[in-house]
Amino acid sequence: MRRAPIALVALVLGASLLAACGKSSLNTSAAARSTTRAARSRSNGSPHSGTPTRADALAFARAVNLTQADVPGFTATEKHASSSARERALERQMLSCTGLSGGGGSQSIVEQSSKDFRLKRQIVDLSVSSEVSVAASAAAAARGLKALRSAHIRGCFSSYLTHVLQGEHVAGATPGRVSIQSGTPPAPGTSGSFGWRVTATFVVHQIKLPIYLDFLGFVDGPSEVTLLSSGLLQPFPAEAQQHLYTLLLARAKAHAL
Repeated sequence: MRRAPIALVALVLGASLLAACGKSSLNTSAAARSTTRAARSRSNGSPHSGTPTRADALAFARAVNLTQADVPGFTATEKHASSSARERALERQMLSCTGLSGGGGSQSIVEQSSKDFRLKRQIVDLSVSSEVSVAASAAAAARGLKALRSAHIRGCFSSYLTHVLQGEHVAGATPGRVSIQSGTPPAPGTSGSFGWRVTATFVVHQIKLPIYLDFLGFVDGPSEVTLLSSGLLQPFPAEAQQHLYTLLLARAKAHAL
């Protein structure tokens, strides 16, 4: 079976849901512009005391995101966020369900992803990447964290993912059930964390083929850092996942905005 569902889901969730949760808020564009102007004029401020400059946010993202050296044995590829008209329509429906599609200005200063790192050997098919989003304020990032912990948001995405997979035409395969489990992985010293395990299945010749998608992240001041990993047939190895998550956490603390 081709890997398209894994890549599609990871890209859409990262680009649409996680980013939208962290940056969307009704009637906040004026406040965002005001805090941005204040940030440009401040000097020697303490971490989280205001809006980071775009240059600082970019430097933070580059310092935190995963690199090839972090995942030896994996092959790096660029992410391609292409989607069909049907997928874009489903995405709009999902955002409408979450309440994140309303007006108001974007509060995201920077959103950057690492490359997608993949390991494929016989039946093993694993993928991992990271994403960094920097909001205009710690309060905006906190609102995004609250949304990601919401059962309503998970329900919206579960419905969306079910429809996305139903549109995947894989010869001899039938999309099955989608489930989402949530948790709060340890992230000491941060504003809070979030964790999702999405399990989707295809049935091929009466054999269930599971796809596991894990999203572990944390918010620290205005920054949101997410580790995205996937596995076909089996989840991304827990020990390696924990190592990479801890690495992102340490980098974020060392370069706190």
